[in-house]
Amino acid sequence: MFFTTLMGTIFGIAIILMLRWLNKSWWEIRWVRLSAIALPVLTILSLLAWFGGRRYDIAIIRELGGPAAAGFLIIMTGLVIALPLSGAFNLIDRLILKWREKKSRSDYFKPDRSRRRLLRGAAATFPLMALGAGAGGVTGSFSGTKVYPLPLEFDNLPKGLEGFRILQLSDAHLGVYKFLPDWEEIFEEASQYQPDMVLITGDLSDNLAMLPDALKAAEDFKAPYGTFASLGNHEYYRGIQQVRRIFERSSIPLLIDHGEEVSVNGSTIYVAGADDPRFMNRDTLPFLKNTVNKAVDAANGDSFKILMSHRPEGFDPAAELGINLTLAGHTHGGQFGIAGRSIFSSFMPGRYLWGLYGDSRSRLYVTSGIGHWFPFRLGCPTEAPIIELVRAGNGHTENG
Repeated sequence: MFFTTLMGTIFGIAIILMLRWLNKSWWEIRWVRLSAIALPVLTILSLLAWFGGRRYDIAIIRELGGPAAAGFLIIMTGLVIALPLSGAFNLIDRLILKWREKKSRSDYFKPDRSRRRLLRGAAATFPLMALGAGAGGVTGSFSGTKVYPLPLEFDNLPKGLEGFRILQLSDAHLGVYKFLPDWEEIFEEASQYQPDMVLITGDLSDNLAMLPDALKAAEDFKAPYGTFASLGNHEYYRGIQQVRRIFERSSIPLLIDHGEEVSVNGSTIYVAGADDPRFMNRDTLPFLKNTVNKAVDAANGDSFKILMSHRPEGFDPAAELGINLTLAGHTHGGQFGIAGRSIFSSFMPGRYLWGLYGDSRSRLYVTSGIGHWFPFRLGCPTEAPIIELVRAGNGHTENG
């Protein structure tokens, strides 16, 4: 709360200063001045409403305050980026104006008004784009979760597993911006695809009071070959012992460092769950190697192996062990994407951020998840993919 409020205050002051000193002509407009002053005030009031609504469980205040605070923060972030660019064009415009005034005494000088209009238009474009992107991102974060089939090809897929469908649910973060009705709606949408199995890959609920009902909804879905879950870092943040007790009261196995065999049409699927290292911004690879090894240690060599690893980095040791399919989340896809990939993929080429990785021997799918902590989704919708196992070379087209 303190950090977010401080950030909103700093951004608000920065916007006022950039308007006064870099975009003086805009600052002279009364409604622009009043909007710039009101923006940080409204942001702080919205943040207080959001945190107060969450603390005292007042749904209407929480659900109004959260989106409003996010929208104002995103608008301010966009303006902090855009106003210096606009200021550069406005500065050029002012310099041209001064130069024109000096030249105006000459009978041969003809002012180029079209060039100045172009500069002013370019200056206004940046904040308008920032406002448009911010509004689109906030709107996208509150849209419904995309539930869709995702065929994935595998070499030597057992014949009995052809067409087997897995509903992957990850990063719902229930109690923040997604709630039980959103969770139940996903199951209603998924029912038309008749998934055979449900796999929950961590960060299910940030309000543990909602966790029993969330698990009950998953149980009531009655996937023919069961529902399984693994841990994310937020299960540890919210209280791992309480999480484990809640799972023990349900019929859904919470797989930590181990797995279970499932017989399907004469074939076997081994579903394993990796533990989560809990830490952020540390070298988690040694931890993940250890937990992945433990998770698949009891797997039969002929089984089709599926690993639930909340952290996508678990794919590296999984691929070394020949695990056929790894399902992960955690990244939220960066919440900003283009053409089905995270926009940050170009800057982080070694990271698994969103989408399909690997090859037909060992695959990874990183879902962008159902929920988020910051409500902004631009080109990266919330999703619950239904992964369909397909034998390589049978003519199916992969997408993702």
